[in-house]
Amino acid sequence: MKNTGTLRIQAFAARQSSPVEGVTVTVSGNGFTATRLTDAEGNADDVTLTTPACALSLDENNTTQPPYAVCDLVASKTGYRTVRIQGVQVFPGQVTLAQPEMIPDTEEIRDTPNSPIVIPPHSLFTGDGGSGPNPFLSCVPRVLDRVIIPKNITVHLGRPAASARNVTVSFRRYIANVASSEVYPTWADENSPAGQLNCLPAQKFHSIVIFCSPVSESFGLTITR
Repeated sequence: MKNTGTLRIQAFAARQSSPVEGVTVTVSGNGFTATRLTDAEGNADDVTLTTPACALSLDENNTTQPPYAVCDLVASKTGYRTVRIQGVQVFPGQVTLAQPEMIPDTEEIRDTPNSPIVIPPHSLFTGDGGSGPNPFLSCVPRVLDRVIIPKNITVHLGRPAASARNVTVSFRRYIANVASSEVYPTWADENSPAGQLNCLPAQKFHSIVIFCSPVSESFGLTITR
């Protein structure tokens, strides 16, 4: 039986302030190309991709074939900067959520580089343990006397030492995306303790890691894009 996964697309204006209608989204990879158009809610029809079997993501010794399909995405509309995302990962039976941020193509930013967003291979497959250094190597750990859940978190859009802009996201959004860089969405959970052999739907997109700034001795977050 052929294994498939789903790529779901939602186009938003800068800072996800509003959906963007009429964005042409081209998805390509492994010999196929699909084109979609976003509606008034910024949503496009799902794209179904052929993926490897679920068993690959459950095999801890698998280092030969990624347990996911890889595709590239290009989102474009007149009056906006073209968004290019490379290396989007789609797992069998899972829903990968892609949310291209459509930024107006103004004179102020027209001369700035418009580099593609590159998603690196999953850290579990490459065995590198993540995209940033171990926080405890850079700062002294501290134990709080009570649990503190922040409302917002500042995110650095690049590796810790890279020159990249910072954005602020809600803690809820961070938690919703962080697991994608640490585990495969096909792993067992409380709903499927034996492993997701049927590949229950989930959502993932950005890969997020934690790092600690040795200058301020405060924790920060990185989205590897």
